[in-house]
This record gives sequence, structure tokens and C-alpha cells, in this order.
Amino acid sequence: MQNNEEIIILGGGQAAVYAAKEIRNHNKDSNLTIISEEDTLAYERPPLSKDYLTNKRKLQDFMFFPDEFYLENNINFIKNKKIVDVNFENKTLTSFSNDKFVYDKLLIATGSVNKTINFQINNDKYKTLYLRNNIDSEILKENLIKSNTVLIVGGGFIGLEIASSANELGKAVHVIEMGKQLMGRSIPKNISNHCKIVHESKGNNIYLNTTIKDIIPKQSNCKVTLSNNKVIEVDLIIVGIGSIPNTELFSQKKIEINNGIKTNEFCETSQKNVYAAGDISNFFHPFYKKNIRLESYQHAQNHGICAGRNIIGIKDSYNNTPWMWSDQLDINIQSMGLYDEFDQVIQRGTSLEDGIIEFFMKKDLIVGACGIGLKGKIGKDIKLAIRILEKKLRVDKDLIENKNFKLSHLLKKV
Repeated sequence: MQNNEEIIILGGGQAAVYAAKEIRNHNKDSNLTIISEEDTLAYERPPLSKDYLTNKRKLQDFMFFPDEFYLENNINFIKNKKIVDVNFENKTLTSFSNDKFVYDKLLIATGSVNKTINFQINNDKYKTLYLRNNIDSEILKENLIKSNTVLIVGGGFIGLEIASSANELGKAVHVIEMGKQLMGRSIPKNISNHCKIVHESKGNNIYLNTTIKDIIPKQSNCKVTLSNNKVIEVDLIIVGIGSIPNTELFSQKKIEINNGIKTNEFCETSQKNVYAAGDISNFFHPFYKKNIRLESYQHAQNHGICAGRNIIGIKDSYNNTPWMWSDQLDINIQSMGLYDEFDQVIQRGTSLEDGIIEFFMKKDLIVGACGIGLKGKIGKDIKLAIRILEKKLRVDKDLIENKNFKLSHLLKKV
């Protein structure tokens, strides 16, 4: 790698800044630039639906790195810069203000964007809100203060985390989910059912297999008719129905896209010297031997680090086990691995107080696990399950089921 290479990272989130950090850990001489559309340095996203929304933390509390980090590491972090064209042949990026950037190597880390719904009503922009960034969270926070009753469209992680925060703020909460269970794209049904029971026990109203039939704006709120014909009056509608990879900029370009930008295990795209990491990447996972796309905190960080290493010539295969979590009310949900292909499910634990984990097995190997419990009750076993999975240890059903048996003992046998 040449010392004066121009490395550009497009996107200013977690994958981007951890890629930059890893590049600087091994290469001090390249010209390194991060281009972000947002008006601030990179920050953690999970608090936006939790502690930031409930005023427990300020934005500065969850910045990944302070200003000094970028100065000391000679990283040019450009804010408020929207790139509108990419020319892979000439290796150039063009901004909305017609600034030109030339790269030798490019990392695409533009993340994902919200799915949206057109309710086809004449409502002002603050009646129906989405959450993606700190500005969205500020607007949502201001409107929650003024609202008594909130309708959340979407029973996934974001919707339920916002429901938890609204509940904590003393709001009446209604959650509608068009699917037959909460968090249906990522969480098994049994764990989902436990989560639903907790929300309802705290006063949140959950409606499954339900959509919006009609919305009638009134002077100070909205009259909403659901598909089950229930009518509720709400002060605020919040939509959290998932996201899609932010590939619009590249849709007409010569780069392979399929549910995100396709990459190999080394974060390389179909374009030479162009890499992708984080939410936008549909990457090949050598353990599962297929392409997958993940949206999670830990993945964004680890994938960014892997991309940074490969950009500077350190060949590094991304083989991290998928892992994600969600804090809702007084419970914690964690998921690891994949469980789309299994031949047996083993449950460990029977109560939220002790933690409940479902292990998904294939030929006596753990391929995935998902758990729910009071905060602090499942994390240790999930982490041990990741190590057991990665070592491809065959395990006995009776041992996993036995809550008194420590999973760490399985690793000592290796």
C-alpha cells in the first residue's frame, strides 16, 4: 500500500469510524477522509430509542470518539456533505454542492434507511414520525412531551423500544403489528410471546395481525380506525417498520446489488478497490456458507474493523457470529447465530427471573440461540453459546436444558 493513498469512507456511522480507527492502527500515512451527511460526529444509535429519548443521556455521552481522536489520527471528518454521484471508472465522488473527491480506495458505509408508509392523509409532518438519527429523536422527544396517547406502527425492535420509552414517560401506548407475532423477522415465536406478555403487563396495548384502516385528523389529535375495527384517538403516530439498505446512490452503477451491496468475506465488492461494510453490505459468511445482511450494533463495529484491515492490505476474513440485543422495559432480549435451518429446539430456563434461552440445534451443534429475561440474566449464557458455536462443539441436550449446569464446563472439555 502506497503511503499517500487516498482512502475515502462514505458514511459517518459506526462501521465508518471503526474502519478509520483500524486503518490508522496500522497505517499513519495515507490520506483518510470520512464523508457524512449528518451534522455531527459518529454516535451510537441504540440510545436514540431509549436513554436519549427519555432524557437520561445527552448526545455527547454516546459519541464513539471525541473531536481530538480525529485530529490526533489525521482523519478528515467532513460533515453535512451529501454525495450525489459516484464514478467508479474515474474513482470520483461528487457532492450536491459540486465538490469533487478522488479516491484510490473507497469504503461504502452508508447504512440503511427507514421503510415508510403513505397514510394518504392531510397531516402535518410532526403527526407521523420516524426514528433514524439524532434529529429524528429530538423531534420525537419534543412531541412525546406534548402527547398523552401514542400509536406505534410496527412491532419490531425499534417500535417496541420506543413503546418502552413512551411507557416510562407515562404515556398510553398502542402498538400495531401486521404480522402474527412481535419481532417476527428476527425473534422466535416463544421468546416473542414472553415479550408481548411483559409489555401488556406494563400497560402497553399490543395488536397483532392488525393494520390501519383509516386515519381522520382532528384539531389536536387523530382518530384511528384499526383493521380489527377498534377506534382509538392518538396524539402522535410513530412508524417503525424496519429498514432497507441505503443503495439508491449506486442503483444505476456497475456494482452488484442484491439486498444490499454484495461483498465477499473480505468486504470487497464487485468493483476493484471498493469495499462495503455494515448495514449496507450483503456479505458472504464463511461459517454459514451463504450471504447474509445484518443490522446490529456489534456487526457494524466488527465489520467496519474488518473492512479497515482489508483496505490496507491485511487479508482478514469476516467470520464473526451474528449477535444482537434489545432492552425493553425491565427485560433484555439477546440473539446470536442464525436459526433458519435447525432440527431441534432446546429450552434452558423457565422464567424471566432466571432467564429463558432457546437453543437451535442441527446435528447436535448449536447454530443459533435467542433468550429473554430480566436484565443481566441471559448475557453470560449467550456469550458462552457463541464460543461453543464457533468451536463447533457437539453438545448433549440434557446438559443444555439443565439450568444448574454451567455451559462453561463444555468449553473446558476442549
